Amino acid sequence: MRRPPSYHPRLPGYFCPMQTIHLFRALSVLTIVLVTASFLKPVSNNQQAPFTGKYWILESSTVVPAIDLNMDGKPDNDIRVMMEDCELDDGEMYKADGKLMKDQGRKKCDEDDEQVMESGTWTYDAAAKKITVHHYDTDKPQTHTLKELSGNKMVLTYIFKTSKGSSHTITAVLKAK
Repeated sequence: MRRPPSYHPRLPGYFCPMQTIHLFRALSVLTIVLVTASFLKPVSNNQQAPFTGKYWILESSTVVPAIDLNMDGKPDNDIRVMMEDCELDDGEMYKADGKLMKDQGRKKCDEDDEQVMESGTWTYDAAAKKITVHHYDTDKPQTHTLKELSGNKMVLTYIFKTSKGSSHTITAVLKAK
C-alpha cells in the first residue's frame, strides 16, 4: 500500500492523527488538573484586612427603624439592650487565619469561662467591603458592610430581616481595645 506523497513523518507540514490525539489528551489532563487545583485552593480570608490583630468592642449601635428587641413591648433603637452588663466590655478579634476570638473583658458573665476563646470564623471581601462572620453559637453567618475604618474605630452595617419581612438596618460603632 502506497502512502500519499505528503505523508512523511520528518517533513514540514506532516500531519499525524496520532500526534493530534496525544496532544488533545495532554491538554485535557492539564485542564482537569488546573480546574481541580483551583477548587482545592484554600479560601483566603484576605489577610490584608486592615482590622485584624486587635480587639474591637461595641461602643454604640442604632437600629432603623426601631424594633422591639428585648420583647418589652417598646421599640428599641440600640442592640445593646439585648446584651447583659457583663457582655458590654467583651471584645472580638479578627485573626488573619480566619478565626474569630472573643475576650470576655473585665466583667465575665461566668467566672469559669476562659478569658479568651475562639468564637467563630470570618471572611472578608475587600472589593465589596463585606465581612462575613459565623459565630459558633448561631446557625447562619451574618454579612456586614464595612462603612468606616480608622486606627481605633470601625463602623459596620447589617440588614436584619424579621420573620414578617420588614428590614431593619443596624449600624454598629466599634472601638479598638
